[in-house]
Amino acid sequence: MTIRPEDLDRVDVARKVASGAYKWTDEAPSVLPAFVAEHDLGPFPGITDRLRDIVEMGGTGYHDRFGAMAQAFSGWSSRRHGWTPDPELVVATASVLQGVWASVEAFTGPTDAVVLTPPIYFPFNDIGRTTGRRIVDWPLVRDEDGWHYDLDHLEHLLAADPGIRLLVLCHPHNPTGRVLTETQLVQIVDLCTRYDVVIASDEIHCDFVYPGATHRPTATIPGAGERTVTLTSGIKTFAIGGLRAAVASFADEDLHRRFLGVPEQLLGGVNRFGCEAATVAWEEADEWTDALVALFNGHRRRLVDRIAAELPDIRVHLPQSTFLAWLDLSVLEPGDRPATWLRERTGVRGKNGPLFGEGGEGHVRFTFGTSTAVLDEMVDRLVAGLGG
Repeated sequence: MTIRPEDLDRVDVARKVASGAYKWTDEAPSVLPAFVAEHDLGPFPGITDRLRDIVEMGGTGYHDRFGAMAQAFSGWSSRRHGWTPDPELVVATASVLQGVWASVEAFTGPTDAVVLTPPIYFPFNDIGRTTGRRIVDWPLVRDEDGWHYDLDHLEHLLAADPGIRLLVLCHPHNPTGRVLTETQLVQIVDLCTRYDVVIASDEIHCDFVYPGATHRPTATIPGAGERTVTLTSGIKTFAIGGLRAAVASFADEDLHRRFLGVPEQLLGGVNRFGCEAATVAWEEADEWTDALVALFNGHRRRLVDRIAAELPDIRVHLPQSTFLAWLDLSVLEPGDRPATWLRERTGVRGKNGPLFGEGGEGHVRFTFGTSTAVLDEMVDRLVAGLGG
């Protein structure tokens, strides 16, 4: 039976609350949550069936299912993104964050520098504090068409600082939703080759790329394989963040060997449930994911169109990817905690933009990965609280 977008377009809020889901229980029931980068329409049903079977058969002990997960990821990546990673060069990690931290340890020394692209997924801003590495910011720039990468600026940074050894690339970009083009990726790889920089490419949102943009895995760019670690997970696509399963994928055996030289404790262990959930979803969830992406494509346009028509003081660009909108409330003078300011006036909770670094001032990250009914209620509240 064909899965349609409308088949997924429902959220049982009472069940979400009863399940103990953090997104739905961290606030009073009167507050609608748009602060966690997690959609409400999962998990993929095949995950529920697989995990139930494992529990009923008593399969909750130690396991060795990492190879099956690597094979499933390779197949998914091949079907969805035209890249077939070698399963033998895929490493299981507990999360993409752990993969990034392991990359810092594997590919940089104590006095080296790491490039970040603010405004960026806020935990990355802890890299300097927790590892002692220097941080060099390569900020996105904004114009009337949205947020963009300045490749000339990257070249200037790399030429000026020979200590830069790692570029953490958020591709697609969280929180702006920008997708790098193939031409831009070629330029980035060429620069990193010239200056001997490894690329840690966080591609966790790559399944949510909408018409008008195309996700090109960084590792598929000519010359990228020998200096790229691809870090991704099914937690965003299949809404399984609590199950903790991710992969670090390589095309180069030397990079793979250096990564495995990091103490195993830094990589974490993928638990049986996370491993099985990712495996079955990567094997079977193509049609379900197509329907989900189609639904969220409509949501992003619905949100941006309503804001433009009913809340002209809020500036927002149509995201090319993710299920996140980057709302600019600066005209409304929301202070240094704009999400708190917004929640107090509307009963909708987003994520404070300043956490994301340079470019986050006055902004709120807003998750639209929910049902049409919940999304409409959230926008209705924004209009009621701010429209006057």
